[in-house]
Amino acid sequence: MFLLSINLCAKSLEKVSLQLSWFNQFQFAGYYIAKEKGFYKDVGLDVDIRNFDFNINVPNEVDTKNATFGVGRETLLLEKSNNKNIIALYAIFQASPLILLSLDNTGINSIRDFNNRKIMTTIDDSSEVSLKAMISSQNIDFKRLEFLKHTHDIMDLVNKKTDVISAYISKTPYDLQKMGISYNVFYPKDYGFDMYSDFLFTNVDEIKNNEQRVIDFKNASLRGWEYAFSHIHEAANLIYEKYNEQNIPLDALIYEGKELKKLAYYMNSDLGEIKKEKVQRIFDLYNVMGLAKNPILIDDFIYDDNYTLFTKGEKNYINNTTAINVCINPSLISLKHNSNKEYTGILKDFLDLVTKNSNLKFNLITKKNWEETIKSISTNECDIISTASKSLKIKNKLNFTKRYIDIPLVLATKDKVSFIDNIASLKNKKIGVVKDITFIDFLKKHYPYLDIVEVNNINEGLKKVSKNELFAQVDTITAISNEIQENFLTKLKISGKLKENLPLYFAVRKDDNFLLNILNKSINSIDDFAKQKIVNKWISIEFKNNFDYSLIWKILLFFVTILSILLYRQRLLNKVNIVLKDKVDEKTKELKKLNESLEKRVEEEVQNNREKDRLLSQQVKMAAMGEMLENIAHQWRQPLSIISTTSSGIVMQKKAEILKDEFLIKSMDTINDTAQYLSKTIEDFKNFYEPNKNIVKFNIKTIYTKTLDIIDSKYKNLNIKFIENIESIDLLGLDSELIQVIINILNNSKDALETNNNPDERFIFVDIYKKDNFLIIRINDNAGGIDESIIDRIFEPYFTTKHKSQGTGIGLYMSQEIVSKHMYGEITIKNRYFNYNNKSYTGAQFNVKVPLKL
Repeated sequence: MFLLSINLCAKSLEKVSLQLSWFNQFQFAGYYIAKEKGFYKDVGLDVDIRNFDFNINVPNEVDTKNATFGVGRETLLLEKSNNKNIIALYAIFQASPLILLSLDNTGINSIRDFNNRKIMTTIDDSSEVSLKAMISSQNIDFKRLEFLKHTHDIMDLVNKKTDVISAYISKTPYDLQKMGISYNVFYPKDYGFDMYSDFLFTNVDEIKNNEQRVIDFKNASLRGWEYAFSHIHEAANLIYEKYNEQNIPLDALIYEGKELKKLAYYMNSDLGEIKKEKVQRIFDLYNVMGLAKNPILIDDFIYDDNYTLFTKGEKNYINNTTAINVCINPSLISLKHNSNKEYTGILKDFLDLVTKNSNLKFNLITKKNWEETIKSISTNECDIISTASKSLKIKNKLNFTKRYIDIPLVLATKDKVSFIDNIASLKNKKIGVVKDITFIDFLKKHYPYLDIVEVNNINEGLKKVSKNELFAQVDTITAISNEIQENFLTKLKISGKLKENLPLYFAVRKDDNFLLNILNKSINSIDDFAKQKIVNKWISIEFKNNFDYSLIWKILLFFVTILSILLYRQRLLNKVNIVLKDKVDEKTKELKKLNESLEKRVEEEVQNNREKDRLLSQQVKMAAMGEMLENIAHQWRQPLSIISTTSSGIVMQKKAEILKDEFLIKSMDTINDTAQYLSKTIEDFKNFYEPNKNIVKFNIKTIYTKTLDIIDSKYKNLNIKFIENIESIDLLGLDSELIQVIINILNNSKDALETNNNPDERFIFVDIYKKDNFLIIRINDNAGGIDESIIDRIFEPYFTTKHKSQGTGIGLYMSQEIVSKHMYGEITIKNRYFNYNNKSYTGAQFNVKVPLKL
C-alpha cells in the first residue's frame, strides 16, 4: 500500500523537462532550488532538469518538442528569425554576463588594440550581438581579427595561445584573481549594449495546449530564483553537493551567485522582466549587422504580450469568478466612506480601471491594522492585499504583482517647523510610522538612519507630533493631507517630501497563478497618464467651506500700517538727503587730501611686508640650519666615538710598551676611513640643504631614499618604524623644495610620536604613487591625531602646539607655501582611523598632490 501510494502520488504530477544551455553552475540555481524545495511539486509538476552537452542545440530541442522548456541566450532572437516555433517567458539576466578578457601584460588595454589579435570564442559568442556591437562601435574591422575555436580552458589565455577570450563575468575573473593574474574586462553594457540573457522559453504549441502548465512552471521558476538570490550561500551549497560535475569550489559558486544577482536586478529591474522596446533594439542590431534571416514581430517572441490581452484559461477564470476580495489597511492607502457608505480613494479608483480592463469584480474589506490584513490571507477571507514593498517577511506566503502606482511620501510636523529639504537632517529625531511591515521595510531600505517609532494609525501618530512626543509623521500625501484637513488644520502642516515615492503592489495567494497573471496584464495595460490622473485627483487638500472674513480686515489693517510707515519714512529721507549732500561735499574734500598721502602709506606697508617675509625666510633658514646641525650630530656620534676609542687604544698600548706596528697601521687606517666618512657626510649635508630653484628632472624614490638615509638615525633612536610603499616615478620640479616639505611632515610626525605614543608602537606610513598626471605623497602616523578644534590652523605661520623652545610653527606654513605657490599643488591634512597588524590606530594624515610637470 505504501509503494502504491507513492506511485499514485508520482502519477498525479505532470512530467515536463528543462534543457540547460551550459554545464551545471549557479547560472541555473533558480531551477535547482525550485526542484529541491518542492516549488514545482506545489504546482503539480515533475521537472526533469537535463544536463548540457556540446552536441545538443537547445532551441532545436524545444522547437521539436524533445524538451518542454529551455534556457537560451540573446541569440534566441536569431532562432526565432530562423522560423523556430519558440516563445520567451522571461529573461533572468537584464544584462548579459558575457564579456571579453585580455591579460594586463599583453598591451591590450582597449578594444582598438584588438587589431591583428587572436580572439577565442564559441560559435554563439562570436555571433552575440552584444560582443559584435561593442567591437563594431570602436570601428574595428572584423577581417583583421582571428577567431579561434573556444577550448573553455582559461590557461590558453594565461599561456598566450590566444590574446582575447570570451567568458562570463561571474566565473573567469574569479579564476584569474585566484592565480594572482591582472586582467582587463571589455563589458558590452559599459559601451551601452545591456542585452538580455538566459531566456526561459518554450514551444508556442505548449502555450496553446497547456497554458496553465506554462504559467505554473514560469511562476515556480521565478520563485526559485527569488529564493536562490536571497539565500546565495544555501543555493551554492546545494549546487556544490548535488549539481557539480565540474568540481567548482564552493567559494567560486558563491562569487558567481553574487555577480549574477547584480545582473538579475540590473537597473532595479523586476526579476525576469522583458521590455518589448529593449528586445526590439536587440533585434534591430542583429538586422543592422546582417545576422537576422527573416523579420519577426516582437509580440510573437514575448509571451506576456502575445495574442490578445488574456489567454483562454485566464478568460475562463474571469468568467467563473464572482468577485475578488481585497483586504486593505486603511492607514496606508487613502480610503474613506462617502454618504452612501461606499469606498473612495486611490485604491478604489485603480481597481475600477482593472475592472474595466478585465471584467473582474472586487470587494473591498477594511481591516483595523496590518496584522489583521495578513491574517485574512491565511484564512482565505481575502484573495489579495495591497502592500508597500516586496517584504521578505511575507514573500514566502504571497506572490507579488508588478507595482501598479507610486505615491509621494511626505512629512507632517508642527506648524512652526521650517521646510525640510534634506531628510538626512532628521537623524536622531523620532519619526512616526504606521505598523505596516512592508511600509517600514521600504523606509529602512531607503532611509536607514531614521529613528522609526511605530504607531497604530496616522491619527495616533499626528497626535503625538502635536504633543511633541514625535518630531514628524511619515506617510502618503493622500493619507496625511486628509487627516490634517479633518483634525489638525491649525496645528500641523506638511513640511517636506521624501525623495523616494512609495511603490504599491498587489500580493496574491501563492495558489492563484491565474489571478496573478490577470492583474499583471491589467496593470501593464493601464498607461502612466491614467495612473498620474488618479494620484493628482487625491493629492489636493479640500479645505473647509466656511471662511473667516476677519482675516481680510486684519490683512487690510496690516497693509495700511505698512503704507503709513513707508510714507513717513520717505519724508524723513528727503530731509536726511539734504543733510547728507552737505556732508558728502565735506568728506570729498577730506578724501582728496587723504589720497595724496595714500601712495606713500601703501609703499611703506609693502616695505614692511617685505621685511616680514625676509624675517620669515631667515627663520626658515635658521630652522633648516638647526635641523642640519642636529642631523650632523646624529651622524657623527658613532664615527667620532670610533676615532676616540682607536686613538686611546694606541696611546694606552704605547705607554705599556706593547704597541706593535701591525696594530698601529690597522688603527691608523680605521681613523683615516672614519675621517673620510665624516668628510663625505658633510658633503652630503651640504648638497642636501643647498637651495635649488631650478626645475630639474628627478626620481622621487631616489631622493626620498637619500633623504631618509640622512635623517634616519634620530628616528631609529626613538624606535620609529617606517612602513613604505614607494613607486619609482620621474617628474619635473623643484627637488630640494620637495625634500624640505617631506622632512617637515616627517618631523611633525616624529614630534607627535615622541610626545603622545607608546615607544614600542611608533609607526610612520609613507605612500608615494602616481594618479593621473599628479604625484601623490601620503604620510600618516599613529600618534593619536590632531585636536579637531585646531586642525584647521596648523598651516598658519607661527602656530604650534609645541613649547616655544621646541618649535617655531613655520615648518608646515612654509611647506604649504612651497607646495601651493612654487609647485602649483595642494597639501591637506585630516585625522585617520585605520588597522595595522590587527590593531586599531588613529593618527594625522598629510596628503601632498603636485603635478608631474611644472
